[in-house]
Amino acid sequence: MSNKTIEERDNFRSRFGALMAITGMAIGLGNVWRFPYVLGEYGGGTFLIAYIIVLLAIVIPLAIVEMGIGKGIGKGNIDVYADAFKSKTAGKAIGGTAAVLYTGMNFFFITIIGISVYYMYVSLVGLWNNTPPQEIYDSLMANKALLVVLFSILCAMVSYTVYKGIGKGVESASKFMVPGIFLFFGIIIVYSWTIDGIAGGYEFLLAPEWGKLASLDLWIAAIGQALFSVGVGPGCILVYGSHLKKTDDVSLNAVTISFLDTSAALIAGLAIIPPCIALGLDPGSGAQLIFVVLPSLFSMIPGGQILGFLVFTAIFFAGITSAVAQLEVPVTTFSDGLGWSRKKSVTVFTILTVVCSIPAIYNEALLKIFSDVAGNYGFIITAGLGAITYVWIYGVRKIREDFINPSSDIKLAPWFDVLVKFVVTPIMIFILINAII
Repeated sequence: MSNKTIEERDNFRSRFGALMAITGMAIGLGNVWRFPYVLGEYGGGTFLIAYIIVLLAIVIPLAIVEMGIGKGIGKGNIDVYADAFKSKTAGKAIGGTAAVLYTGMNFFFITIIGISVYYMYVSLVGLWNNTPPQEIYDSLMANKALLVVLFSILCAMVSYTVYKGIGKGVESASKFMVPGIFLFFGIIIVYSWTIDGIAGGYEFLLAPEWGKLASLDLWIAAIGQALFSVGVGPGCILVYGSHLKKTDDVSLNAVTISFLDTSAALIAGLAIIPPCIALGLDPGSGAQLIFVVLPSLFSMIPGGQILGFLVFTAIFFAGITSAVAQLEVPVTTFSDGLGWSRKKSVTVFTILTVVCSIPAIYNEALLKIFSDVAGNYGFIITAGLGAITYVWIYGVRKIREDFINPSSDIKLAPWFDVLVKFVVTPIMIFILINAII
């Protein structure tokens, strides 16, 4: 086992760099690809209200706890679960499985990022001006060789970034890419004000149907999306928290990152949903919203090629920073827990990603299995197990008093313990059982 202390770890070099790296982990396809179409499917403003309530009441408290125990113990999933259960076997079984489930996101994630790269090219050449968007998408999905090439290039990029380490790799890339996400989507929002009928689009997005808030499915979808978006559950916040310095703030960082992540999702929603409504396109068209509906949108407005390039570049930035996190979590976890070198960890999990991803490119049913297991059940189940472990078994009071409050600008009072023990964790147990059933 590695005996590296927290001071000897490859920690973040600055507070801004840490914020950008952890925000980059959180801001991913869940924000700029999944959030807009889920928002469209569940009625715009109604889902938005449920999402914000869930974020404030459930996800941010869990993010604070997870970041706190990560910083305090200073190691990955295996060691944290081993400390909580006083059993190395339990640490390997639960923490190791959670880390592998999280890297399983890359089995389909990197392929989607590759599609966004192709659509950067589609935007530049204006391919949608003479080819229907659905035909463009279907043609790309049928071109397996091209998808494999795109996947291979991006997989190598992700692996190299993680191999470079937290400071030189993850932090450096995030400081460049994360601001770009906000800038490019911001440009789209400003431009969309010139579209006729845009007010109707904003009304759909911001005017809720209050009666729909009684829907249990709506709240379950909001909790799942918020956990997925912020990254609570499989250990990403824990692992990134483990690379904070002992003197780094936890509460303020967790709150800031959660709001930056939510801001990115809202900006993506504001950039995509209102223009679709204004031009009569379907915002609830599911996963094809980005790759079929958006090209239709850009083909209908002046300057659409430039706007399309900016949108797909922002999606690329968001995807890459999250894909890096999805590799960093098992790399840190197995390096700390089993004493592997970073080179060995990166190599093992890159090979696993390649072995699983390429068959999934040729078999969409397999791609869907990976998406469901890692992206849906994996997040909810690990978030539920994590809440039970951190809050009830390890002890939220210990985390608050020993790891959070001593170095945090926001001092948490004992009411925080009551909230996460008797409100947040029971809700997560209900969601966990519901997901399994």
